[in-house]
Amino acid sequence: MHREGEGAIDNDKRRTTLASLGLDYRGDRFRSSLDFGYQKKTFHGGTMGVNISGVDFVPALPDNSKNYSQKWGYSDIESEFGMAKAEYDLTDSWTVYSALGGQHSHEIGTYSAPKLLNKNGDATVGRLDTNRIIDAISGMGGVRGDFNTGAISHKVNLGYAAQVHTDATAWRMSARNPTTNIYDNHDVAMPDNAYFGGNYHDPLVTSRSRTQGWLLSDTLGFFNDKVLFTAAARHQKVVVRNYSNATGLEDTSSRYTQSRWMPTFGLVYKPWEQLSLYANHTEALQPGSVAPTTAANAGQSTGIAHSKQDEVGVKIDYGTIGGSLALFEIKKPNAISDTAGNYGLDGEQRNRGVEMNVFGEPMLGLRLNASTVWLDAKQTKTAEGATDGKDAIGVANFYAVLGAEYDIKPVEGLTATARVNHSGSQYADAANTKKLDSYTTLDLGLRYRMRLNADQNEMIWRVGVTNVTNEKYWSGIDDTGTYLFEGDPRTVRVSMSYDF
Repeated sequence: MHREGEGAIDNDKRRTTLASLGLDYRGDRFRSSLDFGYQKKTFHGGTMGVNISGVDFVPALPDNSKNYSQKWGYSDIESEFGMAKAEYDLTDSWTVYSALGGQHSHEIGTYSAPKLLNKNGDATVGRLDTNRIIDAISGMGGVRGDFNTGAISHKVNLGYAAQVHTDATAWRMSARNPTTNIYDNHDVAMPDNAYFGGNYHDPLVTSRSRTQGWLLSDTLGFFNDKVLFTAAARHQKVVVRNYSNATGLEDTSSRYTQSRWMPTFGLVYKPWEQLSLYANHTEALQPGSVAPTTAANAGQSTGIAHSKQDEVGVKIDYGTIGGSLALFEIKKPNAISDTAGNYGLDGEQRNRGVEMNVFGEPMLGLRLNASTVWLDAKQTKTAEGATDGKDAIGVANFYAVLGAEYDIKPVEGLTATARVNHSGSQYADAANTKKLDSYTTLDLGLRYRMRLNADQNEMIWRVGVTNVTNEKYWSGIDDTGTYLFEGDPRTVRVSMSYDF
């Protein structure tokens, strides 16, 4: 697949190339697959957000079709990945399995996001060059099977998994001298770099993490599997090391090691075929996120993250109508950027919410679906309780989507589509002094399926318009409360695909 052209924003040129290959083998007892992929994304001059870290307000919205970044900004991200899987049936009830995968990605770019100075929109312009290489390899293997003990069925799994992730990052940065205005942007010359981190032409490793662990699970079925109970135990060990991007030497003060047993429980009750009631508890231990290239400690890992999730809900499906309702709580480490620009963890983010989905076909040819999420995302256990009880950065309190499709007769294969998207308000800083307003957008489209032959081969034409009313809105902010992003303007997309 290749896609190239200018976007709906001035001076925003993008190019994407994607290729993939999949090979499969299916024997009587042995099955295997090989998957390979390549992707390259390039953009020139695209908007990269507005840096609002130095002001105590959210600015008024600029024209959403104007570009307030510089033309000399660009980014190239190239990735290759591969995955091999195999499994063999020892008996009709027992199977051994394995998988091995790897990925290599390389990002190089020059970025320029205006840093806001005042409500008039004046901003300074800086230059940040980044060269980042990420390598990851993972593998897993195990045995799974099923058996009965009396009237109770069992589906068991014993497995081992491991992953190694390496990040090499270097950067160059200018001082913020030139000025511009986000409401009336003008071109400035690319400033010279004044600060350097690492060998830009050959970045050294800045972080390396290793994750490994065992998993044992058993799903027990009662009353002809109307009641399913899953109990699992996972022992996970995570080791994180950070290194100087200048010397390659390890920073032993930021070495993290943690191991623990983590339980998983799940219960599903189906009083009848169309209805399911469920509850579950899961935990995960994994390396923390890596500091972005805009952080002072770019490329370094924030440590080790232990997260928990609890959920209860109900699902119902009668084919032409159905839905679900769930209550959940998620606890995970909270990411921040301190006054020195270092990216790290501070306390915990606790998300409590209610999610509801409904779908149906009230009349022949008309299909509806709707989903809503009410979310209460709070900061807890922060340093000295400074922002305990405050809303988490960049998490809206309400989301809703309403979608519809209607088959237009008598034109066989022609379908009209519509979608309404709503996002509630969200805070842009940990102290909850800066707030983004809620917004609603409308998308419309047409789809035409053209059957070509008796083999059911189809050519599918699509035309769609997103943000039909051309709403101006701030779509979100990064998790540190630094970079503010504007929603896309009205955009028209036309595509054709062929199924064979």
